[in-house]
Amino acid sequence: MTLKKIFSDLSEDLDKLDRDREEILKITRKIVRDCSVAIKYVHRKEFDNHFEKVNTIKEQLKKVKSIVTKDPGMFFKYLKIPEQEYTEAVVFHSIISKQSFPSPTDLDLAPLHYALGLADVIGELRRFALNNIRHSQIDSLDDILENMDEIYNFLFSLDYPSGLTLDLRHKTDQARNIIEKTRGDISLTLQMHDLRKCIENRRNFNED
Repeated sequence: MTLKKIFSDLSEDLDKLDRDREEILKITRKIVRDCSVAIKYVHRKEFDNHFEKVNTIKEQLKKVKSIVTKDPGMFFKYLKIPEQEYTEAVVFHSIISKQSFPSPTDLDLAPLHYALGLADVIGELRRFALNNIRHSQIDSLDDILENMDEIYNFLFSLDYPSGLTLDLRHKTDQARNIIEKTRGDISLTLQMHDLRKCIENRRNFNED
């Protein structure tokens, strides 16, 4: 075989890979945007809209995976971000709606990508807690903090080399800082609530 033929075949193969790569990137960008929207729906408690968006994301993930399976050695790395974002959107909803955690198998996701997404859920739970504080909704604050602690403790237990877990350790360290800030915010909020309640009770007692 001549070099001309060899490189003609090589160029053809690379052209196919490049087209598939571009298609993967196009779909994954859409998945990331849709996951962000799905998370916003949870914050707004627009759960019907959340489910509709999640179903769209599922179909997009199936399409991406169908392309990845053509050459998983080349393309599997491109599943990291969309699967991570999808985990965040679905698990965040499960926590807020007080449902059990879906597993990686339930969601058809790579376990490590799922763990990375769990780490990001902690940041969304902080946002949710702060929104509740701003609206003087304190009943669920302890539950939110307990969920944050539970996720962190399990992530922290994954003591493996970074070559296996990618950036999970860094995300876990960030999660710890987020939890401590949130713990301080919640503690202060509950103390202020108790103080206001005490003042109101005393005022009512004096009026009587």
